[in-house]
Formats: sequence, C-alpha cells, structure tokens
Amino acid sequence: MEPAATRLRVAAVQAAPAFLDRSATVDKAIRLIDEAAAGGARLIAFGEGFLPGHPVWFHLLPITHPASIALSTRLVEQAVTIPGPETDALAEAARRAGAVVVLGVVERPDPRASVLFDSVLVVGPDGAIARRRKIVPAVGERIVFTSGAGDDIRTFETPWGPLSVLLGGENANPLLTAALRSMGARIHVACWPPHFNKPGLMAELMTITGRAVAYQNTAWVVAVAGATSDAAVERLGTNDDQRALLRATMEDAASVVFAPRGGRHAGPQPGGDGILFADLDLADGTWANLVNRHYDRPDLLRLVVDRRPRPDALTLIDDEAPRAAAAEGLDGSEADDDGVRREIAERFGDRLSPAEIDELVPYVRGVRASGARLAELDLDGPDA
Repeated sequence: MEPAATRLRVAAVQAAPAFLDRSATVDKAIRLIDEAAAGGARLIAFGEGFLPGHPVWFHLLPITHPASIALSTRLVEQAVTIPGPETDALAEAARRAGAVVVLGVVERPDPRASVLFDSVLVVGPDGAIARRRKIVPAVGERIVFTSGAGDDIRTFETPWGPLSVLLGGENANPLLTAALRSMGARIHVACWPPHFNKPGLMAELMTITGRAVAYQNTAWVVAVAGATSDAAVERLGTNDDQRALLRATMEDAASVVFAPRGGRHAGPQPGGDGILFADLDLADGTWANLVNRHYDRPDLLRLVVDRRPRPDALTLIDDEAPRAAAAEGLDGSEADDDGVRREIAERFGDRLSPAEIDELVPYVRGVRASGARLAELDLDGPDA
C-alpha cells in the first residue's frame, strides 16, 4: 500500500452563488474550481448550501410570509438531484483539476417529491461522487430540510487519508466530532452558510468550533463560509432595515484554516468572494495525536454510533423498501401484526379495547426491532 502524501495545498472557496439559479451557480463553481486548481490546490472546498443557495431568508422573514413561501418554492425547483447533469459537470471539473472537491448542495432526491436535504458533495480526483446529509438541520433550516441518518456519520477516503465534513452547527456537536475522530479523520472541512441572523455571530462560532475540532481531533480544519452577493441582498430584503442587516452580516464570511493544535494557520479571508489558499504539512499533529489517543480509555468511555440508514418518506415509492423491511420481519404483514396483537392481549387482558391494542402494534414491533439491533451490537455491560 502506497503511503499517503504528506503535503497538501487546500483552497477554501468563499463565494456567493448565483442565488437560486442552479445552472449559473454550477458554471460559477466550475470556474472557481479551475481557478483554485491553477493555484495548486488539490482539496477545494465550498460553503454550506452553495448550490443553489442556502435558505437564509428565515433569518429575516416569518415562515408563511409570501416572500418566504416564494423563495422556498424556488429552492425546491432549483435543488440538485444526485446523480444528475449538475453533478456530472462538477465531477468532470474535479477530474480535470485532479482535486477533491467538497461542495454544499441543496439535494432533492426525487423530482416527484418536494423533499430536500442539506447535503454536501465530495467529488474525488477521478470524478467519483459521494454524498452526506446534515443529520440535524438547524433553526430555520428545519422548515425546508429533512434530517439525515446514521449512514451520514462517515468519512471519505482521499489520497491524504480519511476526510471528514460537517455542515454548520454540526461542527459544535461533540459526540459527532468524536465519532469522526474515532474514524481516523485528520483533515476536516467545516462548511458554513453565508451568515447567521446577527452580525459577528457566525465568525465567532467558526473560530470556537474550528479550534475545538482541530485541537481535540488533532486534525487540520478548513472552515469555509459562503458569501452574499449584492443581488441576493436586494432579493432577500423586503425593507431598508433588512437590507442593512444583510449588509452588516456580509462581513461575517471569514474562511480560515486551523492547525492540528488549534492555532490559526491561514486566514481569515475578508468578507465577500475570494479564495483562501493554505499549505498543510500532514505530519504536523502526529505526535499530538499519539498523546491524545492515550486519553481515550475505551475500557471506561465508549461512544456507540448507529450508522444504519433509516428509510424516509421517499422509500414509500421504492419497490425495494417493502422487500428490505420484510427481510427484517418488519414488513407490517397481517400475520405478523396478528401475533403482536395476541401478545398484547395476553399481557393486558381485557384492560385494553381492540382499538387500543391496534394503536400499540407499531410501538411493540418497533421496540422488538430495536432490541434485536442492540443485541447485534454485542455490547458488554459492566456486569458482563
């Protein structure tokens, strides 16, 4: 097995999308990938929701405001399906650049349904496309985004070793970042939106979380923010006060690179569009990692990570879903439900009506399935 390369030039591409214009934003992304690659970058990272834009209007507008509804509708219409023509074009750009490209996207898995995920593409230098979804959309994001699942707790293989990527507030989840540390990620990309709802807030959180992950995971951290264009300010703001707030928060975009011990290595990039380059010595932090892992004490402290995918609403139109559920004994068959009903009736006698027993059937089946899955984990308790 060839040893991983020890030096890497990265580019944090801090850029505003052609707001809610999928085609134009892909074109801009390709231009920026080419520019970063010409500057020698082999890891090229963009912010959260870059394609086609992040739902930042919830910082300003009520959920049911007519402008909010119109913008959310446009977001669905301009979201990306993976794979699709947009991801094909980005894959070709990554292949041409010979670079790993990390790019935040709004994902619409099926054009038949208005279901969106806050996702990130990780495209290899060979054009291979991988994806993860944000496991907990934050604040206003929850209005339009569905949560990810266990298989989104993952790393990505690169020529420099495992790469981890988190979106926005995920970077502040200590159990999640600990899981990525346990997976061996020594390079971490923290993708952030263009701004939060108050000036100065996002830049401060990028620094706090970036340094924490860099120190605790002994990892290089590329914290990359989005940016806001003047055209987006005019489109988002419905009055002068809102436009003034947006212009104040535009300065929060401050991409930065942290070294494995938490020190600032490069940046911050001034607000607005720009590319922050940084040269990483991937051997830096090896000694700290060696020392740090001694503190783990897995005999005393263990983190259980459930990485199983969970079906979402879209699997209801997937012919494979019923077959997969049946294979686990969770197909909802009439015979299976009758057995559960008998168990409930034997346990509670005539204290429950037939209707109340029916209501308990899904709950009992779920508990049974969870117990079987926990048994598969073969966890040793303290008295084992």
